[in-house]
Amino acid sequence: MEIIKLKVPKGQILEQIVTIGFNTLPMVILITTFSGMVASLETSYWLNQYGARDTVGSLICLASVVEIAPVFVSFAIGAQAGTAITAELGHMQITEQISAMRLSKVNPINYLIAPRLVAIIYSLPISIIIGAFSAIIGGMIIAYFHAHIEFSIFLDSVWRVLKFKDVFNSFIKAFLLSNYLIAIHTSFGLSTRGGAKEVGIMTSLSTIWATVGVVCLDAILDYFMYVD
Repeated sequence: MEIIKLKVPKGQILEQIVTIGFNTLPMVILITTFSGMVASLETSYWLNQYGARDTVGSLICLASVVEIAPVFVSFAIGAQAGTAITAELGHMQITEQISAMRLSKVNPINYLIAPRLVAIIYSLPISIIIGAFSAIIGGMIIAYFHAHIEFSIFLDSVWRVLKFKDVFNSFIKAFLLSNYLIAIHTSFGLSTRGGAKEVGIMTSLSTIWATVGVVCLDAILDYFMYVD
């Protein structure tokens, strides 16, 4: 509701975009690049042996855009930015800073949650694009050195299989997963009671539920997107 009313502090949004999006890019690039390399390592040699070298790029591209990028980028953002959100809100809860905000007539949802939600909605799709590109590049490099598949053959295969539907579905996943991650990490943070030990417990629980939920939500979305 706060987002619809456009009452989200702009400075907070920019700060959270840097924290959630920009600061997690090194982990996003690293994890997606190596994921694309592993996928290519497992498939390129055998497909080349059976005369299907012109399908390696297609396989890596679809895997990167549809699965690797959305899921592993969500893991990276959840592990780095999400846990920080839970710990920060948990600390504010046990030190009664949030209660003080309510007494000062400052809406905690407007000031703490809405900026993070807007930031991740903007950041996650961009991170997924970068992650998919990194996974494809990593897969292409491994395909060249491991199975001697030329870059031109690999890229031609990529362009032939890439469709707007797959990119659109990836963005739909980004929107839903971003809402899920913020809902999990902020709810666990605001539910923290007790002391420093409880902050650690809630941070661990939020990471577990975020990871499991991302995998389950991704599987459900794949069913509705690709199963006729």
